[in-house]
Amino acid sequence: MLRRLKDALGHVPLASIRPRHIAEYVATTSADYGAATVSMDVSLLHAIFASAKREELVESNPAERAERPTLPRRRWRILEPVEVTRVAKEPRDEQARAVFLTLVLTGIRRSELQALRWRDVDLVENVLHVRDSKTQEGIRAIALPPKLAEELWQHRRRTAFQGDDEFVFCHTKRGTAIRAEGFKGELEKALRKAGIHDRVRAFHDLRHTAITADASVGSGAIAVMAKAGHRNMATTRTYLHLAGTVFRDEAERLEQRLLSTPVSTHLSEPQPTSDDGNRLNTRVPE
Repeated sequence: MLRRLKDALGHVPLASIRPRHIAEYVATTSADYGAATVSMDVSLLHAIFASAKREELVESNPAERAERPTLPRRRWRILEPVEVTRVAKEPRDEQARAVFLTLVLTGIRRSELQALRWRDVDLVENVLHVRDSKTQEGIRAIALPPKLAEELWQHRRRTAFQGDDEFVFCHTKRGTAIRAEGFKGELEKALRKAGIHDRVRAFHDLRHTAITADASVGSGAIAVMAKAGHRNMATTRTYLHLAGTVFRDEAERLEQRLLSTPVSTHLSEPQPTSDDGNRLNTRVPE
């Protein structure tokens, strides 16, 4: 990053760099390095000038309002319910199946999954406690649905590492935390067997699938946000991909609310309101 910035701007004195210089840098480098890389370069420039401003080396930060290159729209592969069912039946590796079900039914992050220990999984009350998260909001308790609770119970019976301080998902011989690459390989095999040939990112896409499915079955906004471990709903919205989802229950509730009152006349024949009726029944003095 510093090399690119030095090549482009190193000949200009720091205090002489203006917003137009940064705009030119963005325009000339985006095609070669990509929008994401150039956007990070601009962030570094912003930090450099922020430090320079504090040290009174410059009067303003020319990168403060710099336009970033447009990032390509990220496409997520959201698994449909029927696809989740098919994939769940395919893994020969029983731990991989338990990992898959945990990801799509709880929506926890990769780091949270890898940090899970048996003391975090209450199979009496059916609650999963996320205690090791990247944010304060990520520390949370998630209800385990019955099938997932049973899957985790069977997984604990099978594993050689059953102690409270042992990792829930681990290397079968060493007991160390499960490696992401190992699960990715098992997931890819299960996807192919299930007839899904699209690229499905093992942790990102499954987390998006879980949060989207949670919202599509009618879970409240606060419940979805809390389960995802987000600080605000704006973050949660980036995980929701509800286009094409049919909300039948909501449609029925709307119909019941709007059309449940009996109507004795045609809608095209408006009836007088109580005020109209009073006026009609009041004789005008002669």
